[in-house]
Amino acid sequence: MKTIMTNKRWAEKYPALGTGPIETESCISPDYFERERELIFRRCWLNVGRVDEIPERGQYFVRELAVCRTSILVMRGKDSQIRAFHNVCSHRGNKLVPHERGACPGKLMCGFHFWTFDTEGKLSWVPDEENFFGLDKSKLGLTPVRIGIWEGFIFVNLDADGTQSLEDYLSGVATQLKGAPFGELARLRTYKVDERANWKVAIDAQNEVYHLPFQHRFTFPDAFILKDNKYTRLYDVNLYERHCVWSCEYNPDFKISPLGALLGQLDATKNAVRLNQMIGDFDFFLVFPNMVILLFKAPKADYMVTYNFWPLAVDHTIWEIRYYYPPADNTGTRLAQEYALCRLRDTLQEDAKAHEAIHAGLASRAKREIQLQDDEICIRFFHKVVEDHAGVAETLR
Repeated sequence: MKTIMTNKRWAEKYPALGTGPIETESCISPDYFERERELIFRRCWLNVGRVDEIPERGQYFVRELAVCRTSILVMRGKDSQIRAFHNVCSHRGNKLVPHERGACPGKLMCGFHFWTFDTEGKLSWVPDEENFFGLDKSKLGLTPVRIGIWEGFIFVNLDADGTQSLEDYLSGVATQLKGAPFGELARLRTYKVDERANWKVAIDAQNEVYHLPFQHRFTFPDAFILKDNKYTRLYDVNLYERHCVWSCEYNPDFKISPLGALLGQLDATKNAVRLNQMIGDFDFFLVFPNMVILLFKAPKADYMVTYNFWPLAVDHTIWEIRYYYPPADNTGTRLAQEYALCRLRDTLQEDAKAHEAIHAGLASRAKREIQLQDDEICIRFFHKVVEDHAGVAETLR
């Protein structure tokens, strides 16, 4: 793989994005956040989980979508089909399922008055039904939510009038990652980080590699190829209609710690999952609005990390991080995976601290703009897509 590191190449590739600064008001304005709530999160496809979370009939999970002011129930029916519903009882609006996940023997019962629904969302039983007035159970099932499944990822769309399919929405990402063996990877760990930062601030901080040799100088200071032994450069960038992907190459001279080298020798995995759809050694896919898929090449087997940034308020975000590795078939492999997971965790803790510090700085309004260099092109593109959906920030001043 030949690395090209000319200066300002991405502005030349995507001249329509311009090179000027980006205004910060959209990251700190409560009014703008309300526009995002209605015009982005209630209209776009949102990733809420994976099919391997509910492999058996009757299993379900609940996703609280605070940004959309709703709770979503995702359930595999007795017919094995996966469906999504608003988690709201048809009687008096009680939350039907109060816990995060579980399994049912073919029915779900509201704890308030025991109204009962089957796994297809149909209302099957009403206590004292005769005392209601012309009750038609066939019209009182759970309210369905549009659902789509792509490469094992479950997406929902709260826009009941929308017509765009998930496949069309994902456009270039779906093409690039078609057939990726994500189903061969097992979820090893999930973290949820409660941050006092705007969701876009958190995404921006991850959506570039400029910071790597500086902020992560103690964890991964030279993991990727550096220009002049100082600055990380992107290997490739592709901007789709609303999504983007950038890639980096590993530094062949990266110094592995003695412990890392020892665990690498002990790793005797036979589950060598290879993500041949990758562009570089490390690929970062930003699936608009709030999902990231990170793919890593590794000597023994490739692996994946996903992020979901769930806004709670203009200055409050839950950063959900999930790690996926090939199933460990020996102790050495399991130890090597845990070591890699811990190193990534330490790196992301540095990032989480930065998210809050950046948001505090922007909220002070000491600076009204942020300055972006060429290898931060995907931040520039992301903010353009947000503005295309929600409107320009300066109208809210």
